[in-house]
Amino acid sequence: MKKLVLAIGMAIMSSGTQAVTTLGLDADCNSNGTFLGLVAFNSGTYVRCDLPTPIAVNDTVVLAKNSATLGLPIVWTLPGIVEVGNGNAQNSDPATVDNTELSIEAGTQIAGAVVSQSALVISRGSTIKAVGTALDPIVFSSLDNNFNGSGEWGGLVLAGFAESNQCPSVAGLDTCVQEGVNANFYYGGGKFLNTASSGTLEYVVVAEGGSTVAPDSEINGITFYAVSSATTVNNIHVHNNQDDGVEFFGGNVGVNRLWLTCNEDDSVDWDEGYRGSLTDINLVQDDGGAGLGADHAFELASNPNNPAALPQASGTVTNVSISYVGSSSLPDVPFKLKEGTNASFTNVVIGSGYNTLNCDNIDATSSATFSLMGYGCTSSVLPASSATATGFTQASFWSAPACD
Repeated sequence: MKKLVLAIGMAIMSSGTQAVTTLGLDADCNSNGTFLGLVAFNSGTYVRCDLPTPIAVNDTVVLAKNSATLGLPIVWTLPGIVEVGNGNAQNSDPATVDNTELSIEAGTQIAGAVVSQSALVISRGSTIKAVGTALDPIVFSSLDNNFNGSGEWGGLVLAGFAESNQCPSVAGLDTCVQEGVNANFYYGGGKFLNTASSGTLEYVVVAEGGSTVAPDSEINGITFYAVSSATTVNNIHVHNNQDDGVEFFGGNVGVNRLWLTCNEDDSVDWDEGYRGSLTDINLVQDDGGAGLGADHAFELASNPNNPAALPQASGTVTNVSISYVGSSSLPDVPFKLKEGTNASFTNVVIGSGYNTLNCDNIDATSSATFSLMGYGCTSSVLPASSATATGFTQASFWSAPACD
């Protein structure tokens, strides 16, 4: 893949291994994008800068919050599938793959500009450093002036070399392809690196995503493909995604403090032997404004083709509040476990919107342990409802619009 390096800054990063690289396309975009003029966005005037595709520079590329020359905030737009690095290629070798880091300043806005195909994909071997703050989060959305839509762009994708029970364990035999993104983008692989980091996501919002690429092929708000526990993911909010809020395909990455609001399919989905931990989660389900009913709060599987495939999924979930705010139909059961998954749930409160439903649907190939549960739905497997269950009710760092 051709390197997109036109000018290289001399400032060396603290790690001593990478320089700050500028792509040299236009000074109004601080040399990392194509200047497309000023746009009304997010209730203000922004500089619009298209990101190049792909970005494979083997160095660090910085996306700034503001234009240094124009003194205005930047909205970095995704003109299609923006691929960071070249590790999506089949049979990529971890030893030789591109190691680009995309570093995003706190408060930066990133917007999908193409409804059917715009997404940010961090490929195997590359990393993202998206570190916002509670008062200045990094926000991904569509390119309009609100956060009320869904399916208006794709989503954020991280891919790694960690283990997936769907992928072969022999090097050079990549077969796992990212769904809904690109039929030629691969993840996992025969050199399972369960300790290789895909970077850091902190105080990040992903809104209005989940565009449909093909029938039954949408993009999740954030998708983690074989991402390892060396990756840091804290304080994340996914809102109004047309597909799942977050989905994990194998790997063992953990998430701490997660808000999922108004997502139109499942809120949390894991597959392919996922073995990470999810802690402090607040889920708000609704009916999508169309009387269709929310899907599951948790739809969990191990391997859809072979429930006995190893390693079996065995994620842990701790401190959860689940509520349903729809008015025209009933949601699906909160817990749907299938195809060989194991799961552990501790300190979960299920709101009154589920009181007329079963709490769970667990198939014969799967198992779960539940402790400290507060609920009014019906179950033969949950322990007695406990008034001491507290869930996770803390308000998000980002003010999401109300569900439709």
